[in-house]
Amino acid sequence: MMPERSVKNQNLIVFLLVAVHLAVALPLAFYLNIWVDEASTLYATQHGFLTAFQTAAAEQKQAPMYFWIVSVWRSVNDSIFFARLFSIICSVFSIRLFAGLALRFLKPKAALVLTAFFALHPFLFWSSLEIRVYSLVILLTIILLRLFLIAFMDNGSSLPKRRLAFPKVWFLFAAIISLYANYYLGFVIAGLFGTLIVSGKWRKVREYLAMMVIAVLAILPLLLDLRSEFLLKTSGFVDETSLFEGLQTMWNHVLTFVLPTEIFPGAQQTAVSMVRLWVARTALAAVAMSAVIYRKRITRNTVSLGVITSIICLFLLAAYFLVGPLYIVVRHASILFVPLLLFVASLIADLFGKMRWARSRLAAIGFGIVMLASFAYGTFTLYPKMTKRGDWARVGEFIRQNESPGQPIVVFIAFEALPLRYSYSGINQIFPDERFFEFVPEADPSSAESRRREIEFVISEIPPDADRIWLAVGEKCFVTEVCTPLQRYVEANYTIEIEREFYLEKVYLLKKKKQ
Repeated sequence: MMPERSVKNQNLIVFLLVAVHLAVALPLAFYLNIWVDEASTLYATQHGFLTAFQTAAAEQKQAPMYFWIVSVWRSVNDSIFFARLFSIICSVFSIRLFAGLALRFLKPKAALVLTAFFALHPFLFWSSLEIRVYSLVILLTIILLRLFLIAFMDNGSSLPKRRLAFPKVWFLFAAIISLYANYYLGFVIAGLFGTLIVSGKWRKVREYLAMMVIAVLAILPLLLDLRSEFLLKTSGFVDETSLFEGLQTMWNHVLTFVLPTEIFPGAQQTAVSMVRLWVARTALAAVAMSAVIYRKRITRNTVSLGVITSIICLFLLAAYFLVGPLYIVVRHASILFVPLLLFVASLIADLFGKMRWARSRLAAIGFGIVMLASFAYGTFTLYPKMTKRGDWARVGEFIRQNESPGQPIVVFIAFEALPLRYSYSGINQIFPDERFFEFVPEADPSSAESRRREIEFVISEIPPDADRIWLAVGEKCFVTEVCTPLQRYVEANYTIEIEREFYLEKVYLLKKKKQ
C-alpha cells in the first residue's frame, strides 16, 4: 500500500496533467472549425433524443449510443464548443482512471510517467477535439480493463481500496454499454476473454462466457442493424486487400501510439517520420533481444496485456479483410490505444526495471527528450494552418464576403455539404440538401467511375435558372480522377470567375455559358 503522502503527490501530479490537457484542448475546441465527420454528428443530433434514437444507427452506420448521449447533451447548449466539451470531459475522466490502472501494472513513478505519456499524447488531444465517439471509446476501454481486473483477476494492491459490490454485474453492464457505444469495443471484450483462457482460470472462463451470452441477448437489436450495415459497407467497391498491407497498417497504428509524429500522415513520408521509423526499429530490435535474454523476467501481467493487445490487433486485421482498409484507419484503432501503451510500458519495466541507477537516469533523460520532441511535433501537425480538414469556416466566410443573391452553393461530395451548413451564414442555399449518407464508391476510389452516380445527383441539384453558382470540391478532385465527370460538365457549361484554394478544399465561382 502506498504511503498517504505518496498518494497525495500522485493525485497532485495527475491533477496537473489534467490541467495541462485542458489548457491545450479547451482553446482549440473553441477556435477550430468542424470537419465532415463532426458535422455528421451535429446533423444526427440536431433534433433531440427521439430523432437521434430513431435515426442514428440507420444514418450513421455505427453503434448509436454516442449519438443518443450527444442529442441530450446538446439540449443544454447546441454550440460546437459545447458539443466538443463532452469529448474533453471523457478524456479528463480517462486520464484520472488511467492513472489508477497504470498503478496495477507499474511502480508508482513509472505509472506517473506512463500517465503523463497518455495525458499529453497527440492522439488523446485529437480525440478530445472531435465531436465523435473516440474519446468515449478510450474511456470505456479503461473502464472495461479496470472492472475486468476487479471481477476476474487477482486484485492488485494499487487498485481502489473501497470494495466494489457485485463487480461482475458492473463489468457486464459496462460491456453492454460499450457495445452500444462502438462495435469495435467487442474486440477489447474478446481480448479480455483471451487473457482469461491463457491464465487457465477455467471456472472464471465459464462465468465470463455465461455473462457474454447475456450481453449478446441485450444487444440483439444492434445485431440486426450491424448485419445491414455490413451489407451496405460491402455493397459498393471495396479496395483490394493483402496480408502485407493489413500488417503494415497495424504497424503504422502501433508506431503512432508508441512514438507519434503525424497522427494523419500525408501521401509522402516526411523526414521526421523516417527518423521515427528507424528509432522504432532500433528500439524494437533491442526490446526483442532483451525479451529473449531476460524472458524469465516477463511477468504474468505483461503476458496478459500482450494477449489482449494481440487479440485486438487480430480482430482489426479481420475487419480489414471483411470491410476494407477504410474502416481500420487510426481513429478506428482507438480501442488499441490503452492496452498497447500498458503492454509496452509493462514489458519495458520487466526487462529494464533492474537497470543500474546511473544508466536508468540516463535512459530516462533520453526518453524524455525523445517524447517531448515527438509529442510537440505530433500535436503541432494535427491542425495545419490551425484548421481541420476542409477549412470550412474560412470557406463559408469567403463565399459570404464575395457572393450575391441567386448564387447557390454546390458541394461535392454530397456528404461534405454538411460541414458547410454549420459554417456558412450567407444568403444562398447549399446543395445538395438531402441524401447525404446514401452514396458509396462504385469503383476504384481514385478512378473516374468511383462516384459517377453521385455526380449525376449533385448536378441534378443545381438550380437550372442560376446564372452563377459556387462550387466547392474536396481533395479527391485534385489528387485523383474521381471528379472527371464533374469537371467535364463544368467545362462544357461554365467559365471560372473566381478560384480559391483552402486546406484540402477548393472553391470556384462559375458563370453559366450562353447557349
